[in-house]
Amino acid sequence: MDSSMPEADAFLIVDGHFAAVGTREEVSALAGDTATYIDLQGLTVLPGFNDAHLHPLLIPPGAISLASANNVDQLVSALSSHAQAMPKSTWVLGFEYDDQAIGRHLNRRDLDRVSTARPVLAWHASGHLAAVNSLALRTAGLDKDFVDPVGGFFYRDKAGQPTGLISERPAFEVLFVNDQPSPMVSDLSGALSGLELFAERAHSLGITSVTDALVPPELALAYWLWSPEDSGLRVNLILDGDSLTTAKRLIRANDITSRAGFNAFGNAWLRARSIKIFHGHSLSGRTTRLHTAYEGRPDYFGVDPQRSQAELDALVLDIHNAGIQAAIHANGDYEIDMALNAIEKAIGRDQRDHRHRIEHGSVVNSDILQRMADLNIVYAPHSYIYEKGPMIDAYGAHRWNWMFANASSFEYGIPNAANSDFPISGLSPMLRIQSLVTRKSRGGKIYGPQQRISVEQALYAYTMGSAFASFEDKSKGSITTGKFADFIVVSQDPRQTAPELLSKIEVQQTYVAGIKRFDRYDGNGSINE
Repeated sequence: MDSSMPEADAFLIVDGHFAAVGTREEVSALAGDTATYIDLQGLTVLPGFNDAHLHPLLIPPGAISLASANNVDQLVSALSSHAQAMPKSTWVLGFEYDDQAIGRHLNRRDLDRVSTARPVLAWHASGHLAAVNSLALRTAGLDKDFVDPVGGFFYRDKAGQPTGLISERPAFEVLFVNDQPSPMVSDLSGALSGLELFAERAHSLGITSVTDALVPPELALAYWLWSPEDSGLRVNLILDGDSLTTAKRLIRANDITSRAGFNAFGNAWLRARSIKIFHGHSLSGRTTRLHTAYEGRPDYFGVDPQRSQAELDALVLDIHNAGIQAAIHANGDYEIDMALNAIEKAIGRDQRDHRHRIEHGSVVNSDILQRMADLNIVYAPHSYIYEKGPMIDAYGAHRWNWMFANASSFEYGIPNAANSDFPISGLSPMLRIQSLVTRKSRGGKIYGPQQRISVEQALYAYTMGSAFASFEDKSKGSITTGKFADFIVVSQDPRQTAPELLSKIEVQQTYVAGIKRFDRYDGNGSINE
């Protein structure tokens, strides 16, 4: 990923950094006789992958995947069996239900078949919607007279009664009341153990850095206590905040922690210099706001964004003036235009390197792309066509070449930060890269071939692109002298692999700061040290 040296035969690691990169003869001469030599026997070495947008703890503890259900009866049966194995005092939880796979969205009556004595919740594959049973609604006091919270809503039948389908965070916050607490990770011990398990999984897939894209205060505390350095995973936090108060807290926290060895909003292992603005809605949930109507629904443009243009302008200005990076969740072109309007007003004539981000930016056009380039926006688009291709049928074939505009981002010179949005799509970077390169769904359908990118571009986006997004392109993202020695050994060269087989490439070893964190060989001697 280093354009000045695209390939090398060897490198030297000193104190967790690449001290030299070049030919074997050049590096050996610098290393001397006291160095430890590792022969990788011709296997391919890449920089460690950097996932620029994910949610390590979004899956509720004790939940089962519903992705394999092909109809409502199968889904209800799976949840019912799961309920029998869970303590009776807990929620019955499932995630990844696909309304297209089962034929429709779930409702409370479906989940009443699972249980009428305990709350039941099934998260939609988009992560923005969920269905609950009648007990969950009743416990929260939700009936036909309830007024939807700003930014969230409860679907209702013709009589005005909630159907059990709910959308967006404000609605979930109303649902989770004292007598019915949230089933998400809410205690420090649960968060700490969850992060440790996540780090192990990340290393097995070649991931050495991540950005948690929505971190509430209690989870931020868990990250500080967890100590990513001990687990060998570099973490960036995008803090959950819709006000200047949050931005000011971040500034104060940086002032305090700098005295303990932190600087520039963190250290080499844990950084927090971004604020998440949840402005738009869901692409796969088909609620994102568009300029023109959805395919086959001439009167439906999606759900209005969570705030007015004036409100968004004020919020982005506050964040920008605090010296913090704004990360705006926007999928539809209507939402993206609003985000760009706010950023343009905020930066004015300020020439600083702000790197404000558009998270997802799913439906674009040439005007949006040019504005993103002109405003120096960082783009973090979805890469989930492999799993969720059928969910974008609702946007019409005329839009597919303007969705997840990865090829256009390189054409326009827009920094592209590759990501999984895990658990919305699979965590494996090689699967994500396959999806970026082929634009092919699991069923073999290609969506928007004009936005396919090369393997080299996909690798760059998953390493240097993501490092740039977090202001770390000078310290990681490539195997370059002076950068962190974060690298992986893979079973074959992705550039020499058929695009449809990229996901079959295995990570053999993962090193972070020169320390081995994962070894598929498990000491069996296949790689000589």
